[in-house]
Amino acid sequence: MTGRGDPRGAGFATPWPLRHNPHVAEAREAALGWLGAFGLLRDEDAAADFTELRLAEAAGWLYPFAGPEDSATAAQMLGWCLLPSGGRPDRVAGGDPRRTAEIAGALIGIVHGEPVPAARRSPAVTAFADLWGRMAGGMSPRLRGRLRHHWAGYFSARATAAADHATGYAHADLDAYLAFRADTVCAYGQLDLAEQWGGAEVPAQLWHHPALARVRRLGADLAAVASDTAEPARARGGDGRGDRGGPPDVVRVVAATRHCTRPEAVRHASVLARRKVAELVALEERALPRLLSGLDERHRDAVLGYPQLVHHRVVAARAWGRVSHPGVRAAQPAPPPSGAP
Repeated sequence: MTGRGDPRGAGFATPWPLRHNPHVAEAREAALGWLGAFGLLRDEDAAADFTELRLAEAAGWLYPFAGPEDSATAAQMLGWCLLPSGGRPDRVAGGDPRRTAEIAGALIGIVHGEPVPAARRSPAVTAFADLWGRMAGGMSPRLRGRLRHHWAGYFSARATAAADHATGYAHADLDAYLAFRADTVCAYGQLDLAEQWGGAEVPAQLWHHPALARVRRLGADLAAVASDTAEPARARGGDGRGDRGGPPDVVRVVAATRHCTRPEAVRHASVLARRKVAELVALEERALPRLLSGLDERHRDAVLGYPQLVHHRVVAARAWGRVSHPGVRAAQPAPPPSGAP
């Protein structure tokens, strides 16, 4: 656990282990080949960015039980979303809100099975169409429907984030920001994939249960705190008092709403994260077992195993923040939220 106010990360511990996927090396090679084939590696520096940002490793931490093909798809997905030269709509648009919205609309069309208009075809859009076919392939109709909803929400949130950045909108409520933040990083869409890639699909009659919804939200919040407090202050710029001059993240929102310095904001985020860890553990121990009545063994295992998929996301965000500092090596033209795993 990092110390109080340490720029490497918030001071909160988790009781969950970091698991490693054995297919990371092959996934890295496959992802680099795929990104290059779709024109998303502009030069040698872009390939170096992928390796130095440890995106294949991050995919392995997110999906430690995924097989070779799914591990490669996961690494390609993170490359598309997070690489400075990748396909995220606001990056492709250089942060321009109108262009971002147009690209986001084309991507939402892909997840709903609509043809891409000729005017909207680009390396980023074409690459995502290929990626989507493999992400959604083999899913049950119900899980695929969830995946569609969450990825459409992700693209919509990226368009909103670009518009907010252009207008100077400031988030005034941390809880509301964290809810929005989950959409901007596709937290729940990536969690849907975890059910398919090494996990088990939660039965539809329980996926919407408030206890499981709270488990998802706590995991997304903890991953956001871990990510936003892990990147060093020098990567963020700003005025030195909570970095208020840059795009929003957990630390900036806390600093702005509590009128405090960055170290003070990190300490507050640490306290908040520790409370959320305790709440998540309590939910697993007390709330989830009572959901099992009437389920067969397969569905019981899926419900009880669901929090583990959330754990993977939290510990992956913490680990990735320690080894990769996006924005330090390569300029990122579009505004965060950073979109860490």
